[in-house]
Amino acid sequence: MSHDDLNDRSDQNDFLSGALHGAADAMPGGEVNDLHVSFGVVRDRVRRRRAVKVGSLAGASLAVAGVLAFGVTQSPVWNSEPVLPGSPTENVAPNRSADPSPSGPPATSVIQDGYVPSWIDDLGVGLSCGMPVDDLGSTTDTWSATSIGDIYSVTSELGGEPSTSLGMAAYVEGTEGSVDVPPVLVWSQDGVVVDLGPNVFDGSTLREPLVGSAGNATEAQDSALTSCAPTETETRDTFQTPLPEGDYEVRVVAFPQLDSGDWATAVSEPVAVRLDAAGAHSPTGTRGGDATIEPPERAEGELTRMVLDRSTSWVSAQETQFGYVTTGTPVITAECESIDPADVVSIEVVQPSTDESFATFDVPCDGERFVSTEVVGSGAEEAVDLRLASVPDGVSRFWATLAPNADAGSSGGGSGTGAAGACSADGLDLPHDPPSSPSAAAGATAQAVLDAALACDQDRLVELATQYPTELLVPAQPAEEVFALPEDDALHYLTVAGLLAGTVGADRGDGTVVWPRVATEEFRDSDEAWDEAVEAGLLTQGEADAQRADETFGYTGMEIGIDGAGNWRYYSATP
Repeated sequence: MSHDDLNDRSDQNDFLSGALHGAADAMPGGEVNDLHVSFGVVRDRVRRRRAVKVGSLAGASLAVAGVLAFGVTQSPVWNSEPVLPGSPTENVAPNRSADPSPSGPPATSVIQDGYVPSWIDDLGVGLSCGMPVDDLGSTTDTWSATSIGDIYSVTSELGGEPSTSLGMAAYVEGTEGSVDVPPVLVWSQDGVVVDLGPNVFDGSTLREPLVGSAGNATEAQDSALTSCAPTETETRDTFQTPLPEGDYEVRVVAFPQLDSGDWATAVSEPVAVRLDAAGAHSPTGTRGGDATIEPPERAEGELTRMVLDRSTSWVSAQETQFGYVTTGTPVITAECESIDPADVVSIEVVQPSTDESFATFDVPCDGERFVSTEVVGSGAEEAVDLRLASVPDGVSRFWATLAPNADAGSSGGGSGTGAAGACSADGLDLPHDPPSSPSAAAGATAQAVLDAALACDQDRLVELATQYPTELLVPAQPAEEVFALPEDDALHYLTVAGLLAGTVGADRGDGTVVWPRVATEEFRDSDEAWDEAVEAGLLTQGEADAQRADETFGYTGMEIGIDGAGNWRYYSATP
């Protein structure tokens, strides 16, 4: 995952957001579970992404909390001394002992000393890879940053290679100018800066935390890949290298723009973070305790899972997204174990594109399995987040999943109800039917393909795909396998319908009409064309921003091409 993948996701969902996404942007072979959640009807509590521009009013403050704000024990607000790497045992609960430190190579062995990412260079704030950490400090006295929570991860397993982002709770306070982008996490080891965080200036937006969401909380953002190890291309640098396992110091760095127009940095005190094979961890301290409950094996159709473990000396907090929302009415299943059985964890179901919580449930920490009422609403389709709105310090382990209601059978219309369904395109209501095409012949073929997909007519789709013949997927697969019913997790019927009736077709320059048009040179920088791809569920907003910024490849999701004679030439990821 590139740093640009941390950008925010789409605005209000339309007809197909997300379920198409796995087949669309992840290349063939990825597994995508799908379930339709209608957003907006059940709203125990609604939160909208807040504007965070801070004017010059004295005392104005921005509370920035990354996805995990588990307790005050990790916060320099309450601790005058920073929690340094390798020393989490001074304040460890008596039932735990310190784990041995990972033994990876030094982080300096993988970074490029003296390298400055382009977005950092543009700010002119004096940060560079390999700089002494003693030189990393705030450049203005009108802003401050403070880390207040644990590090967390969100991993998307939506088809193709998994991608992981990181976050940490923080406060950013200031009295001059504004902070319009999320803060980042800057990593150091042995006194040397080894990661300057992701590019939050390329479309990232402020978001509320997934854990400990209080007040005006939003997340400090990071990638699992260091921005100090560039891979050079002809047009821009990319980042593909994770930091080695080991103990690190992490600081929250915010980028306020002052009244003068100059950029500045607000840098927090360091906190300890450990990287190991299981991910990134903060010291547990005195929170949590022994735990006996275990997260279950992944269930068929499971969409999202959140697991918090504070039963060892290092916190593990991980969300995993497995699938997109298409049909049905899912439920939250959860368990919580705490040293105080009276504790309660509040969990919210969140639409990432709008940062709205559309359902909230309270999970007792008595070790008994909790199953929510069905989550119902009105029409968005995308991967969703599970936000832990409050987590008492006594909680030792918590897990929650969003998945189809096992007691409801094939709710939601009887198709596309999980990892596999009879036909994922059954009953869709689409905005471009007939398909929008600049060529009459291509439009006629597109209509025939769309009609077959919407009718779940396997024989007709196979017939249409073998007439030219059509190149299906990369590497090529037989039409009989691609359009077999019942479907596999790739949900090709839904993807084909979404491409042809969720986006506009355009001539790519050789007479071939392509859906979506953003895949053509003419529309590769069109706001409307990129919005179509997001609203159709082919990309999340963050992925659209990242692909748009990639001047070499641009759009790399799924597309359909039909030539001027009406021959269906291909259905695959962008060639």
